[in-house]
Amino acid sequence: MLLIILPVVRIGEASNPGPDDSTFILGIANPSGLRNKAPFVASQMAYGDLWAFSETHLCSKELKSFNAGMKFAQSPFAPMLGGFPVPVSKDNTGSWKGVGVLARSPIRHVPQDWPDAISKSSRIMMVTTLVDDVWLTGSVIYGEPDSKHYPQRLQNTEALLQAAISSVGYLSKGPRFIAGDFNVGQHELPAFDALAQLGFKDLQDLAAERWGILPRMTCKFKTRKDFCYVSPELQLLLQHVSVIDDLWPDHSVVQGHFQRLKHSVPRDIWFTPKPFPWPSS
Repeated sequence: MLLIILPVVRIGEASNPGPDDSTFILGIANPSGLRNKAPFVASQMAYGDLWAFSETHLCSKELKSFNAGMKFAQSPFAPMLGGFPVPVSKDNTGSWKGVGVLARSPIRHVPQDWPDAISKSSRIMMVTTLVDDVWLTGSVIYGEPDSKHYPQRLQNTEALLQAAISSVGYLSKGPRFIAGDFNVGQHELPAFDALAQLGFKDLQDLAAERWGILPRMTCKFKTRKDFCYVSPELQLLLQHVSVIDDLWPDHSVVQGHFQRLKHSVPRDIWFTPKPFPWPSS
């Protein structure tokens, strides 16, 4: 009897269950710098599937160091992909930059024709990753802060948002997101209206619309400048929205809990070109 029973007994499964494979967690975070914080990220954020980070402070060397720390901590994530490396600076203008994406599946950049002022600003990136055989595409933005170092912060942040909208909103299809610490209030710039016209909605707005959960302040409990706008395709899969206030000192973590992307509506990847109206002569 023991020889029959023992092979089907799975020791430790009840006390140490595996990860929940029924949901996909997409979240945003501003850690006020990721230097030397790999062990903390590996231990406290391992439950998520994709994290959009703003204000990373990471140059090329420090990004490699961060990924080495994540590997040493045996994190479940693929190597973090950063935006344009943060340049080394002697004043504070270099400390308020940096974006990155950390995910369980490998991430790659989507080539862009943005002008250098945007693509090399260390404040924006566009990425894609294959999740459940579905391409998830998104852009991470870190808007310019309200500081004497950035006298044209509103104009520059608007340019960043419009660059992301033009690529993610108009040139892509399927599950998409535009997220990050925009450093502006909602509807403070015309870009917010453009997002609404495309059907994108912020996670906290969706929670208020569906379940009556009022949006919470995300920056030092005073303002709401951290957003995660998701496309209609992702909105259909949304199950729950949560805000965590005690993970990072200055900014709350906003995260959406979705059905797995395999439940999204199938779509054609290779589009059939339409007939071109050639002239008769």
